[in-house]
Amino acid sequence: MRRYLSRRLVYILFTGLTVLHLGYTLPTVGKVRDRVASEYFKHKEFLLNLKLVKGKEKSVPTESDLREFLRNMGIEPESLYSSDTGVEVKFELSWKRLPELVKRVERRYRIVSFSAVDNTGKGLFKVRMVVE
Repeated sequence: MRRYLSRRLVYILFTGLTVLHLGYTLPTVGKVRDRVASEYFKHKEFLLNLKLVKGKEKSVPTESDLREFLRNMGIEPESLYSSDTGVEVKFELSWKRLPELVKRVERRYRIVSFSAVDNTGKGLFKVRMVVE
């Protein structure tokens, strides 16, 4: 039985196809490498800028300040007392006003702990929040 392709011809074809493949993919690999390096340096620059930003100093709440702040928002706290972690406050609030409350409290103070539970299913949450 006669062979149609000799071993030498197979090696030459394989080498030629490999060279063509490498010639086609190497510029693409270079572009990908440049893009990855560019994104890496952007990320590093972002991290450096993040490290250099000075945080905004937030005031330390007292019971009377927090009570007045919540009353200005139309919220009457059920209980409000100082603990070793901060000022703990409990109250009921509608689901519609919850995001606004969190946003306004975060602007002024630091929220250490927050939980809002709706056991009724009517959108009236029992909120427990520790503010520092």
